[in-house]
Amino acid sequence: MTPRFDPQEFALSINRRTFLGQAAYGLGGLALACLIDPKLLRAADSAAVDANAHWKGIVNPPHFPVKTKRVIHLCMAGGPSHLESFDYKPKLKELHDKPFPESFTKGQQLAQLQNTELKARGPFCEFKKWGRSGQEISEL
Repeated sequence: MTPRFDPQEFALSINRRTFLGQAAYGLGGLALACLIDPKLLRAADSAAVDANAHWKGIVNPPHFPVKTKRVIHLCMAGGPSHLESFDYKPKLKELHDKPFPESFTKGQQLAQLQNTELKARGPFCEFKKWGRSGQEISEL
């Protein structure tokens, strides 16, 4: 025997927060579907015309032949960041190839090879004064 569905009891069990949450899930699903296939919400007659078109994914291929076939992207710790190569640090230039002072690294975890001494690395390119302000910026 199946339980009888009571609409009044169901209406009392749902509050505004639940309703808005469920509606947000529906809108999110609709948005994701439109990102995957932008032609999803077009009129029915235009959908019939595009029925034989092949789906190309989220991003359509470029209008020119690509040279690159594969990309390997590595995220590795320990390399200089874009900030390290942009701002001039005169103290770092003084400490080039010398052991890093303990006061610089106190309480911080650093990425380095095990059993190797941590040495300071000075700037690998020249810094010059640029623009009206004369701020020293890397040649990069």
